[in-house]
Amino acid sequence: MCGFCNFGRRRFGQAALALAASALLPQAPAARAATRRPLVMIDPGHGGHDPGAVAPDGLFEKDVTLACGFALRRALIKTGRYDVAMTRMDDVFVTLEDRVGAAVGAQADLFLAMHCNHLPDPDGRGATVFTLSGQASDRLAASVADDENSADRFAGPAFTGVSPQVAQILASLETRATRISSATLAQDIQASFSGVIPLMPDPARSANFAVLRDPSTPSTLLEMGCLTNPLDEKLLNDPAHQELIASRLTQAIGLYFDNDAGRAATG
Repeated sequence: MCGFCNFGRRRFGQAALALAASALLPQAPAARAATRRPLVMIDPGHGGHDPGAVAPDGLFEKDVTLACGFALRRALIKTGRYDVAMTRMDDVFVTLEDRVGAAVGAQADLFLAMHCNHLPDPDGRGATVFTLSGQASDRLAASVADDENSADRFAGPAFTGVSPQVAQILASLETRATRISSATLAQDIQASFSGVIPLMPDPARSANFAVLRDPSTPSTLLEMGCLTNPLDEKLLNDPAHQELIASRLTQAIGLYFDNDAGRAATG
């Protein structure tokens, strides 16, 4: 099983999810089977009436995440190695459930949620890469997860989130292979950023992020920097820095799939 055709390891989870969530999840295009290239799902955080974090100078997180998402999309397409999709391509609100649903329905091979942090201490700065875990790795990770998981408050009082039945299926289908792959992707991102893009101390962390709960798709949530820090805010609003983030993420994603191909060849 090659690194660019590794859909089989997720087939069981996606098939079981289909019955429970078919009304919510779009069907994967028939072309996916023909191209047999890995599909990367980019998830620019927030959007629409949910601005996300707001910097002291008024910069909205939702604008930074969308700009960086498009920069990453361009960089990935330019390689010719991937199919690329985005959970949103405009200033619109998308629920956390629908973001997960987009990845499952498209049979994505990687899911990358893109965000900007905001911290009580304005001196705190740098990127952090999060993976899913039932227990947060630390207090900061728990706080970030609580904040990001509250995004659906913008969906209005009628929105109830994932049904208990679907949530139970998602939890029961979580696999060790998915967790390992997610951790590998996070390590590749950290290595690619190191020495080039500022990182928080202990940048690899974990918590129970709702948007990472697809059990069939390796996924990470990247906080690209802190909007509460003046230096990070300036960088995150700079198109050149956004392109640098995209370039480094493309490098990390390439490394992930190269290593995945090597693991398959030796396994």
